Amino acid sequence: MTGVVPTAEFASIIFGSDGVALDDEAEAFHEASRLYPNVAPARLSSLVALGRSAELQETVARASRTHDHRPGIDLPHRRLPRARFRDLLDDRTSAPPRLRRALSLDQLSVILAAACRARTRADGASRRPAPSGGALYPLELYAVPLEVPGLGRSVFHYNPYRHRLTPLRPAREGAVAACLVDPTIAERSAVVLVLTAMFWRTRFKYGLRGYRFALLEAGHVMQNVVLTATALGLAAVPLGGWYDRRVDELVGANGLDEAAVYLAAIGSRT
Repeated sequence: MTGVVPTAEFASIIFGSDGVALDDEAEAFHEASRLYPNVAPARLSSLVALGRSAELQETVARASRTHDHRPGIDLPHRRLPRARFRDLLDDRTSAPPRLRRALSLDQLSVILAAACRARTRADGASRRPAPSGGALYPLELYAVPLEVPGLGRSVFHYNPYRHRLTPLRPAREGAVAACLVDPTIAERSAVVLVLTAMFWRTRFKYGLRGYRFALLEAGHVMQNVVLTATALGLAAVPLGGWYDRRVDELVGANGLDEAAVYLAAIGSRT
């Protein structure tokens, strides 16, 4: 058809004419985390151990850092504003804040609850708003307020069981901006959220497949964050452009057992 631009061959742009290299890191990860009929049974020992051990089951039921020995801030319990789901899907957009304006503690509380807050079901099981492989919940959530009245300039850890923020360490001016490929996003945001993964929580049961599960869960949680921000009339943008070691250092993760997997910047739309 005249005027139609041919589809670009992205694979050849990435890999060249020789195709995928045998030592391609992305291909190696994907292959290592595949499931095959002769691989899955190897994980049965972990499933049997979990089923037999009350101690392991109790540990799984407390899948979060808590920091109960530290002073913290109990968040207000606020409901999500009423909104049609289809309207939220239509209105949601990945747009960074335009100007730094204050975000209320009530608004932050609603966002954190929608992301990760644990609730006890009628059967006594503790569950959260996002799907999690085996209900193992490998993710930790940190908030770095930049303009939230009532919260100092610190790195806070969110306790999903107590709906509580615990300050861990001061966050100097510019520390968040230095973590981002585009530092101006932090300069315009009221809060930056950091999701980290404790990979062993899923890998002990699912092996390398558990690494995939942690990343999938981070996507579920982030969608809750951006849809809730939309319901509150806020701007929110999920971030992939950040420097891993700097973000890990910011929240106190060692980068191995726990590492940052996703960030979000939230603030004013206007």
